[in-house]
Amino acid sequence: MNTTSNNKINIVKNVISQVAGIAVDFTIRGEKSFTFHFEGQNHDAMNRIAKYFRSSNAQVEAEYDVECDYTMVFVEA
Repeated sequence: MNTTSNNKINIVKNVISQVAGIAVDFTIRGEKSFTFHFEGQNHDAMNRIAKYFRSSNAQVEAEYDVECDYTMVFVEA
């Protein structure tokens, strides 16, 4: 990955972490498909991320996986 791509990824991480109010990481699943995830169960952070993307008409699903103690927010932009 080049420096420009890394900078863009860091910008996205920072913006979504600010929206959520906690540290958030993400996985790019496709051109317009992303999974935002963070450790633990935090409904407020999950709802803030979902609201942020739903405001731009993205399809959003979220779930908490008790076995791995991670919350995931799936976004289809």
